[in-house]
Amino acid sequence: MPRRLLSLWLPHWHTTLWHKVHPHSDPGLPLALYGRDGQSRRIVAVNRAARAYGVQKGQFLAMARSLVPDLVTHPETPGRDARSLQKLAEWCRCFSPLVAADPPDGLWIDSTGCAHLFGGEASMLETVRARLAERGHEIRAALADTAGAAHALARHGDRELTCVPPGKTGQALADLPVAALRLAPDIRTGLGLMGITRVADLCAVPRASLARRFGMAPLSRLDQALGREKEALCFDRPVAALHARRVLLEPIGTAESLLHVVGVLCDDIASRLQKAGQGARRLDLLCQRVDDATQAIRVGTSEPVNDPVRLCRLLQERIETIDPGFGIEAMSLHVDHAEPRQPVTGTSGLTPSGLVSSDPASSGLAPASPAAPEAPRMPAMLVELAERLRNRPGLRGIYHLAATDSPFPEQAQKPADRPARRAAGPCASRFRSPGSDDTAGDGFPRLWPRPVRLFAAPCAIAPPVLAEDDSPRRFVWQGQMLRIRGANGPERLHGAWWQHPAQAGAIRDYWIVETEAGDRFWLFRRGDGQNAWSGDGAWFVHGLF
Repeated sequence: MPRRLLSLWLPHWHTTLWHKVHPHSDPGLPLALYGRDGQSRRIVAVNRAARAYGVQKGQFLAMARSLVPDLVTHPETPGRDARSLQKLAEWCRCFSPLVAADPPDGLWIDSTGCAHLFGGEASMLETVRARLAERGHEIRAALADTAGAAHALARHGDRELTCVPPGKTGQALADLPVAALRLAPDIRTGLGLMGITRVADLCAVPRASLARRFGMAPLSRLDQALGREKEALCFDRPVAALHARRVLLEPIGTAESLLHVVGVLCDDIASRLQKAGQGARRLDLLCQRVDDATQAIRVGTSEPVNDPVRLCRLLQERIETIDPGFGIEAMSLHVDHAEPRQPVTGTSGLTPSGLVSSDPASSGLAPASPAAPEAPRMPAMLVELAERLRNRPGLRGIYHLAATDSPFPEQAQKPADRPARRAAGPCASRFRSPGSDDTAGDGFPRLWPRPVRLFAAPCAIAPPVLAEDDSPRRFVWQGQMLRIRGANGPERLHGAWWQHPAQAGAIRDYWIVETEAGDRFWLFRRGDGQNAWSGDGAWFVHGLF
């Protein structure tokens, strides 16, 4: 996957931060922050009101005060600004795990493999701007193949949000000034005297003569922006609550040896968690190979856990996803998130080998003593089972089905993390059993019985033979003609016009039919069979009773 880098520039970072630190200040007053340049004081940041009076960055403070007599001036605070910028970079981990501060007023985000989570790169840029705007920050952002191109377009481009398609970096940089390449002031001045003002002009100059005149700095910056030379960026790693590391004497590669080291790391982490009265909620296992590549697996827990056996069991089920390559020389276990938990008072229901013990008292299948009832043990075992299934490779996880307001059966439920309480209104009636009452306590009739098996997508069938009362009498299912002994219907459902305008006027007529062989089907017709606006009249099998 090609690398994609996002550069964020906060042009009003210093003044915006000053107003945040001083919430009672009036943002409409002209404000300027100054710093010392030898014996003189120069402006380093101004707000919108000050710029409207002609105050600019780099001016002498005396000149700025001559332009605006009532200018509010304060000395810059680089230490506080740097710490705040670092905190903002950590907050930006909601967009990508790889972020870094770009002092004094910028951020780096490695968006490789993350843009699809926001609906694409353009949508990701809009999301970043909207969320930072909620925090009171104005930004200019650019997304490109290289860090140099993203940095240049964010600060010197003609748009606030720029997304350069892969492979189009040279065309996007051609019309930018040479100052966009992060060159030293003396080099920019020398290039300007030679008439080289744009990046395209710099590309046209012979490289040998350019190197003799200005050295390798302009060539290196140009190659980094165009992707000919790699540029190293130091991304900040999230600080783990706890971590343990083991450097191995010899590289290992078998599952047994990996699991042995995992057990040692889990014992170390668990003991430190128990002393701190905490439990792990998310763990990262990092395996460093001899070729300097890193293999990582992440597991999560359903509750704070500080039992080493339980932690080791979760990691053991993911060992098969690690590619040892030519060998692993170091392993580390990081607790990415921890929460308070009481010290361990008993053993887990899982043995170190991962198998259920034959002793019913230790396996959790029976109470350990007559004084310990069985009921309290079952929820804990179910929690551990759900925890293991959630971390199983290739498994989407465990979820509950919650009712929705959609009238169409295939959209009447949605996955939910928590089980929803059974509603007392009509929504709950969609899932009632066939033997339940036909009326609710409020007197309104409930919906008809639903099939035991509901097809996720209704199966299309040829239009059946209809009787005089418009009920189906014969239809073809899986190549066989089935005769209907009895039909109950129609049950008419209308589309969710309040949610989906395309369903306005949509109608479905459902029948419960029983064949001569005793099989029961749930059929429906799309439309009322008379008006074209209600549906095209196609027939479907939606479920089996």
